[in-house]
Amino acid sequence: MSETFLYGFAGLLFFQVYVTIRVVQSKSYTPAQKRRQILFVWLVPFVGAAIALAALATDKKTPARPDKDSVPREPKDRGR
Repeated sequence: MSETFLYGFAGLLFFQVYVTIRVVQSKSYTPAQKRRQILFVWLVPFVGAAIALAALATDKKTPARPDKDSVPREPKDRGR
């Protein structure tokens, strides 16, 4: 076998394992959803892992933006 093929296969295997670990550690999926995600990752090589990783990336909660997500406070009356 050529070295290029072996390096490509090793890279694909590493990517699959990385995404599997990320799915297992995710707190946003139920155990049944995790099993389905892992099956998808391994039954559809590379594409399944890429889709699962993209889904994990969109699940992260973004921090609250003070200018958009907070309730405006009423100004304190300093003249009293």
